[in-house]
Amino acid sequence: MIDRPDITEKLSKLVEKRLNSQNSYWASEVNFDKNTENERRVDFVGFKPYSFNGVLETTCVELGTFTCYEIKSCMGDFKSGHGLSFYGDENYLVTTQEFADELRNKMMLPKRVNAILCPDKGWSKLYMKFDLRNPEIHRSRSASEMLWDIAQLHK
Repeated sequence: MIDRPDITEKLSKLVEKRLNSQNSYWASEVNFDKNTENERRVDFVGFKPYSFNGVLETTCVELGTFTCYEIKSCMGDFKSGHGLSFYGDENYLVTTQEFADELRNKMMLPKRVNAILCPDKGWSKLYMKFDLRNPEIHRSRSASEMLWDIAQLHK
């Protein structure tokens, strides 16, 4: 049996692979509301600017899409109080197929996520296990604030 740190590492690699193929910019362990009592860390945040017919303009930044990923390997991790911070236009919980089923069966799927992503049988890519399409999810932070928090990790 694979232990929790190994599962987290394998899931993280799959998120990185997805981010590299779908986003222009991304970072891991992005802190928001730094140095406040509301400080939260998101496991992965990706950004893809909106393009007008393939052309990037200044307005493409504010109209871009931020995608947040939180990785949870087991119930202890899920209930730890760390994570489950979803600030993006699109938000995903990434976990194993077995744990996703457990969350669904116990009616514990998070409310602020678009979908639950799980590794395929060969652990080569992520697929959408549960599509939760929540139309009430929207980003409350400005693009400049979110990009600044990503940029802070690339000093």
